Amino acid sequence: MVGKVNFLLGIHNHQPVGNFEHVLEDAYQRAYKPFFEVFEKFDLKLTVHFTGWLLEWLKERHPEYLDRLKALVEAGRLEIATGGFYEPIIPVIPPGDRIDQIKLLTKFVEDNLNCSPRGMWLAERIWEPQIAKELAQAGVEYVVVDDNHFHWAGLHDDELVGYYVTEEEGHTLKIFPISKTLRYLIPFEPPERALEHLKQFVDSSGYKMQVMFDDGEKFGLWPGTYEHVYKKGWLKEFFGVLEATEWIEVKTFSEYIDSHPPAGRVYIPISSYVEMTEWALPSRAREKFENLLEDLKNRGEMEKYGMFLKGGIWRSFLAKYTEANLMHKKMLYVGKKIEECENEQKKREARKYYFMGQANDAYWHGVFGGLYLPHLREAIFSNLIKAETLLDGESSKVINLDVDCDGSDEIVVETPYYSFYLDPDYGGRIIELDYRTRYVNILNNLTRRYEPYHRKLREAVTAEELTRSGTTKTIHDVILAREEGLEKLLAYDWYERYAMIDHFLGWDTTLDKFERCEYSEQGDFVNQPYRVLKCSEKEIVLKRDGHVWVDSNWVPISLEKRLSLKDRGFRVTYIIGNGWTYPVELWFSVENNVSLLAPNAPDRYYTADGRKVGTMSSRGTVKARVFGVTDEYRKVSFKVVTTSPVEHWYFPVYTVSYSEAGFEKVYQCSSISTHFRIALEPGEFETLEFFVRLDEI
Repeated sequence: MVGKVNFLLGIHNHQPVGNFEHVLEDAYQRAYKPFFEVFEKFDLKLTVHFTGWLLEWLKERHPEYLDRLKALVEAGRLEIATGGFYEPIIPVIPPGDRIDQIKLLTKFVEDNLNCSPRGMWLAERIWEPQIAKELAQAGVEYVVVDDNHFHWAGLHDDELVGYYVTEEEGHTLKIFPISKTLRYLIPFEPPERALEHLKQFVDSSGYKMQVMFDDGEKFGLWPGTYEHVYKKGWLKEFFGVLEATEWIEVKTFSEYIDSHPPAGRVYIPISSYVEMTEWALPSRAREKFENLLEDLKNRGEMEKYGMFLKGGIWRSFLAKYTEANLMHKKMLYVGKKIEECENEQKKREARKYYFMGQANDAYWHGVFGGLYLPHLREAIFSNLIKAETLLDGESSKVINLDVDCDGSDEIVVETPYYSFYLDPDYGGRIIELDYRTRYVNILNNLTRRYEPYHRKLREAVTAEELTRSGTTKTIHDVILAREEGLEKLLAYDWYERYAMIDHFLGWDTTLDKFERCEYSEQGDFVNQPYRVLKCSEKEIVLKRDGHVWVDSNWVPISLEKRLSLKDRGFRVTYIIGNGWTYPVELWFSVENNVSLLAPNAPDRYYTADGRKVGTMSSRGTVKARVFGVTDEYRKVSFKVVTTSPVEHWYFPVYTVSYSEAGFEKVYQCSSISTHFRIALEPGEFETLEFFVRLDEI
């Protein structure tokens, strides 16, 4: 065969900030280490990217691994790419942070691997045109994105045989397209299939190139891949084929740039990989979009029209999931505090935690993405609270501020001991409650939502069944489940699960119905607006003149909610008034959803009047004067204290989500509801009172 094709192979290795130690070690033993043990035996070249947090872990736990990388760099076989140190989504953090995060990783690579990165891995390939400027200012020469980014700019596959140049305000940046075909072939199909694809681009000029740059975890950590890639020898065979094939030139990206001019100029629209644009869509639109794609595939027209089809953008996750938005806006709020801080030492210390709070995984959800994983959300909140506490010191304040950027102010309460955000516009609920000295947001919850993949739950197979079948497939082509019977856990909430939620329950409500969110809500208070009557450093007073459905009548009921701020919590006083001309009987309940991360851990449990009731996986009813939860691991407790014993309900909240490991149930939080049954004459008011005690233990 006359001619050659340039093959640019890249691997991206990443672990989320806050991931478990055993997960990192497993990734090292099953993917990161064996990959280079195989690679070293061949005369090939490679480009690799490690996120900074993972490199720090490797330096501490496996310093010999960095020595191995350094040796390959010095031998001219390995190029190291930079990126955001803690793997943020670059377009949704402030411009200055974009530059600083990249420079942090570049410096770490220079100091520890003796090379200066020229290229960058863009987290989740989230591209927005304005970031080209900051990437260039951070010293980045080239970036790698998907081929569909170029498709949406109007380019066809036969034009994606080189790199292109873009610019923003005169700052230029080179951009390479990753082949989706190669991403799906490697390592799931025989090596010959990848060669068949590459052979299409062989020509006498030697200019054309193809790129495969994808997750290193697919080489050993994804279900079934360790057996396939290493034990059965796929990677060894693949590298052997590359080395032995004369018409393939395996190069690093920098080598290709130095020997080939750009293919042209391009301006890429807001983009990510195709699957991400599906996941970002609201569920209703996502179902229609997925059906459209499936229809085109069945009609054999996907290749013809696919380049013109695009789903949502990454920022849509911030509209789709309130929990993602609250983390993101908390991050921006802390960033503004850093800007305003005049103490340079505090700013430097806080900035590290702040950057860790920008790690992308917990902010979104798809087959990948960690929004459904409480420990990853916990890491975001913990780091942001650390930064905030460091900056605020012993100061206290109560302010009105639109923290979540929904167009309505929240009430922000900050003390040296705790802080919380109260949302008058949505039921007067509390959406964040931080133990500042423990760096814990005990409202790190997640609402149960319908996800389009739930309809596929019955088709799922376990990983063991897949292994026994002897097939290895990409996670986009097989439906896995980690255990059986998960469909029984499917339940959907019509309101968001935070704290101080005001319910008026129907008399037929049971714990089972309430747990599944299939009960009768008689009032219009849960998610409706309250007026702010008072807001001071001592007391917050809200009121809603609403209605409750009583005896087939829409009865006017007023509810005044007072929070008196104390050192170790707050006193809550409800004044409920009957505005009807007849007597009414009401079942009023206040619900608090709190997150203790581990449902079965013995050091996290419910307590009633000083005695343990059960772990967070238990459910039931109890009558007590002091009821709540204790978390010995994070050393905090949340208690509702009434003047006399009242009834409380409690149960765990599980979601059913889909990840690379398959369908799984995840404990999100625990619901604690405190119940009052009252009777009111016309024009009469009833006062209810309890104390929310926030203790460190």
